Amino acid sequence: MGTARRKRWKWPILATLILIVAVAAQPAWKLWHAYRSDGTGVPLPKQGVADDVSRLNATPIDSLVRVSEDPEEAVAQLVSLVTLAAQRHLPISIAGARHSMGGHTIARDGVQVDMLPYKQLSLDTATHILTVGSGALWSEAIPYLDGYGRAVAVMQSDNAFSVGGSISVNCHGWQHNKAPIASTVESFRLLKADGTIVRCSRTENAELFSLVLGGYGLFGIILDVDLRTVPNERYTYHRVVVGSDNYVDMYTRLVDTDTNVRMVYGRLNVNADDFLQRAMLNYFTFDSAAPIPGGFEADGLADLKRSIFLASKDDDYGKRLRWNSEQAVTKTRIGTRITRNQVMNESPSIYMNRTADHTDILHEYFIPRRNFSRFIAAMQQHMPEHKQDLLNVTVRNVYRDTDSFLSYAHEENFAFVLFFDQLITPEAEADMLALTRKLIDAALALDGAYYLPYRLHASPEQLRKAYPMADAFFARKRQYDPHELFQNTFYRTYGAPSPLHP
Repeated sequence: MGTARRKRWKWPILATLILIVAVAAQPAWKLWHAYRSDGTGVPLPKQGVADDVSRLNATPIDSLVRVSEDPEEAVAQLVSLVTLAAQRHLPISIAGARHSMGGHTIARDGVQVDMLPYKQLSLDTATHILTVGSGALWSEAIPYLDGYGRAVAVMQSDNAFSVGGSISVNCHGWQHNKAPIASTVESFRLLKADGTIVRCSRTENAELFSLVLGGYGLFGIILDVDLRTVPNERYTYHRVVVGSDNYVDMYTRLVDTDTNVRMVYGRLNVNADDFLQRAMLNYFTFDSAAPIPGGFEADGLADLKRSIFLASKDDDYGKRLRWNSEQAVTKTRIGTRITRNQVMNESPSIYMNRTADHTDILHEYFIPRRNFSRFIAAMQQHMPEHKQDLLNVTVRNVYRDTDSFLSYAHEENFAFVLFFDQLITPEAEADMLALTRKLIDAALALDGAYYLPYRLHASPEQLRKAYPMADAFFARKRQYDPHELFQNTFYRTYGAPSPLHP
């Protein structure tokens, strides 16, 4: 009798164990395959050719000039370069980390200036103003400020961008209810097309100040920037998961009414079963003015996180696995205390593409709060009509920008940041162009706008509807730079007297 009972229990237990192993084996195999299939790097541009992170803008140039690491020598070098380029009628473009995607750092047959070595840092401990060379990366500025108990006020969500590039695109990030980075700039020095150096601020060369902030390098070379900083406080992490239609209500209840909230970002799910129907609201509240000691630790889970991300490429099971994994991991982190600098000092290496035949493509759309759900509905309609692999949607809040001439935020907006994995083929590029124009039209119909640093897929009419001040902006460019010394593909496409219409 006992033997028979043991036999009856043996098979259900064995079946259960087999089922557990089978269930665990699928994600394990998926992650292992993603890890083993990861690329080792992407090809660099050939000699005499410039490109950017998209690898879709290979363009012949006359020369690449890397500035000196000595600040005084670098300035003298740049002044000489501007004079020589003007004499030779060579256009100049300005490059930092090259994370823009529309040829914004490239001028055909021109001189490309590599500003990365120009990266000196100095903090005024009385005013807390950081003076920084425009070539410095945030990954260099954040640890420097950390040593003084200070932090960057506004920047992107990753640390791989240059300060000059960030100002030139007027970036924004996870900082709660803040205007773009232009709002934190006190002043900067600018090398103009005539070879002179001027200081620009809200009271000195004020118009030029507003044109350069979000001016895409068309008015001169940004040298030193004076940025306001904030304390490196300690935060507590919070997270809630809601239906995307309820995201704004939850944001209003949990974030807008809490004066202790410092940083916020949202995520939308991208798997096919319930596409963009769920959202994760992540926010950080003030915990203490005393930061956690210990600086920055390496992410011990970086390889696993990358494998999970890679598994989501062109695979709906992988996308569900990533969404569920993120929820599981972030749930365990609720209540975790972390400093502002630790939150902001994140590298994009976990998700950046390393294969030759694919590339990472970003879109960004700025939608007024009242039209949040309607833009999600537009994405749900248009995305399935195209063959693009959407990997991520991040949601950020951005306040009205009153500083930059070419502003994308005329009122409070929620920014939808779309991250795609795109094949590098003419067919994929044509399909992406068509999708982009549909999404731009949807944003414009909802009183929104799109962000300019990415692929130049907008029509001239769309650009001018999103940025009605564009023609005045380009006219002032020629006023300050009558010989059009500073150029790039963005300007040649939309703003030059004989533009290259996309």
